[in-house]
Amino acid sequence: MQSEISGEHQSAILPRKHRPISTKAERVAVAMSGGVDSSVAALLAHESGYDVFGVSMQVWDYRNNGGSCTRATCCAPSDFTDARRVAGTIGVPYYVFDFEKTFRAQVIQTFVDTYQRGETPNPCVDCNSKVKFRELRDRATALGVEYVATGHYARIQRSSTEWQLLRGIDTDKDQSYFLYSLLREELPSTLFPIGHLTKPEVRDLARRAGFVTAEKAESQDICFVSGSAADFVRQMGGKMPSGAIARSDGTVIGRHEGIHQFTVGQRRGLNIGGSDEPLYVTEIDPATHKVIIGPRSELRRESFKVGDLNWLCAESQQALSAGAKVRLIAQVRHRHKGVEVELAVNSPGYVTARFIDEWCTVSPGQAAVFYDLSNQRLIGGGRITPGLRTL
Repeated sequence: MQSEISGEHQSAILPRKHRPISTKAERVAVAMSGGVDSSVAALLAHESGYDVFGVSMQVWDYRNNGGSCTRATCCAPSDFTDARRVAGTIGVPYYVFDFEKTFRAQVIQTFVDTYQRGETPNPCVDCNSKVKFRELRDRATALGVEYVATGHYARIQRSSTEWQLLRGIDTDKDQSYFLYSLLREELPSTLFPIGHLTKPEVRDLARRAGFVTAEKAESQDICFVSGSAADFVRQMGGKMPSGAIARSDGTVIGRHEGIHQFTVGQRRGLNIGGSDEPLYVTEIDPATHKVIIGPRSELRRESFKVGDLNWLCAESQQALSAGAKVRLIAQVRHRHKGVEVELAVNSPGYVTARFIDEWCTVSPGQAAVFYDLSNQRLIGGGRITPGLRTL
């Protein structure tokens, strides 16, 4: 069965006029998770004239790691079946690549290690940068494939000077935050076919194409964790030392069974009573295994430090390297609306982000992603480091 797309969507699918002109159909490897977004991404790439083949990535085996016996991989067998059926409906080849070894080393181990250090990981960033794009792109390149495409809600366009990564049109679904670690040189060969669509529009296209994924529910946030994150870390990394829960003045008010259960800014699940005001985790000390709690005012910071940086805007990177201060919008977690900050380089390999008019809670280990002041173009990002100074 061949699908039909209206001219409205056909003209906005992929801006081929901004891409290298070829006399043959350029090949695209489309990452297909078995969900509706990647299904429509494959459809739109195909309808735009690209030579498409679908790829599902086996990255995690639940049955061999204490998970549910009905869910065998990060993409369950039923997801692979759905992806294969969608590829058949479109009329494109479909393959499954085994990236489990890389996923374990680059995503799972990082996830466990980060929690054990008292920081909060962001596995979706690591999965995108080290598996979905790096490993998939390497495999695709070896096969002579020019492009990699995914079902992320983000956009890529070329300005007069360079390629740019922009937020998706659907503000409720925008996923650019997870993509800051893409390299500048990778943008011309990366496609986000659904970035110009809203989720309802994507589902409508899937229905019209007759995809089995059209009404499929959203996937969970941490796809490889079948229970709680704390239980997963304990299972993979072993039992963590217990420690004290204390106020900022040193008063011990409780005990815990491992700092991996906590995140800076956390309010629920502290099991601490006897306070007239809400209490939050304000600091985690991995050296003493102590968790510090206090009122929201003790979460306030004047600034925060970011390392492991990657810049998608050469102009901003060069300005910072030259000692200039740059004002941008900082998004410090998924769904965060962002706040204005002033960036400066105070030590090699790091930037300090100073809040301007409004502060927000920052959690070490999480990604801080910087956008221009219109809050649309992604400029760069990195990891929030510990040791934040309290006002």
